[in-house]
Amino acid sequence: MNLSIRELLIAWEFYPGSAAALLTILLPYTVCWLRLRRRRSPLATTARLVSFSAGTAALALAFHSPLVALQQELLIGRAGQQMLIGLLAPPLLWLACPAHVILRGLPPSSRRWIVSKLKRSTWSGVLIRKLTQPLLIWLLAFSVFLLWHEPGIANWLLAHPSVYRLCLWGVWITYMLFWWHPLGTGLRLRRAMHPAIAFLFVILGGEVPNMVTGVTLAFRNTPAYSYYDGRLPVPELTTMQDQMISGGIIWFFGSVVYVGVAVALLGRVFRNFEAPRPQPISWHATKRTIAPGLEHRVLGP
Repeated sequence: MNLSIRELLIAWEFYPGSAAALLTILLPYTVCWLRLRRRRSPLATTARLVSFSAGTAALALAFHSPLVALQQELLIGRAGQQMLIGLLAPPLLWLACPAHVILRGLPPSSRRWIVSKLKRSTWSGVLIRKLTQPLLIWLLAFSVFLLWHEPGIANWLLAHPSVYRLCLWGVWITYMLFWWHPLGTGLRLRRAMHPAIAFLFVILGGEVPNMVTGVTLAFRNTPAYSYYDGRLPVPELTTMQDQMISGGIIWFFGSVVYVGVAVALLGRVFRNFEAPRPQPISWHATKRTIAPGLEHRVLGP
């Protein structure tokens, strides 16, 4: 593109395919939320609508904001897209309980048809459960993360913007599946993941590869992606500085999200231990429970 940094920061892009996908995500939830709101359903809370709107806005920024032009010139832009699509949008969308809101907001006939297809006794229900097993999703997310940062694949994708945008949607779908299991606000197709397992799921599948990648980029002495070498629109910023800042963004922001969620999940494990224990019955309490005329049995001679 060879644009200046000022031109990059005001270069808003519009892609009909991505815009249609965003409307497909936002409209069903909004319509069903409004229906539930009219029925005064406890599912239709303002916080959930705000969370879902924020998640959709994060996707819109990743696909249509100046980040689209910026990622073609700076690794910082690509890191920003990765944070929005993999770490910000999916948790915000899941916290809005989209599956429950949409199902409850559908007409009864449509809701019964969808639920019937998700039963264990149907082939579709069996297939969905097999494809969304936690271990399989964990391996998928781990593999997609490694492939996304592999220099050869990244250089090729950056040289083909249309394929790159399509792969961004694939990364988003992968991380929607990844966050589905530990957060537990999606379809209840299986027993809820134990908080301790969910903690390990997030740390080993998210924080560890994210931290290793961020630290490697931040402290690497050679350019990791040849595509960005010599494409800097900011004269004061070198390729290595761009890479160091990008690694810092991935490392810091990723750790804040992953560790924050993991600590919240771990807190569920100890929640039962923090419940107040029943106090032993005192003599005065025992005395007050004795029927009149039988106090001598407690007081003794």
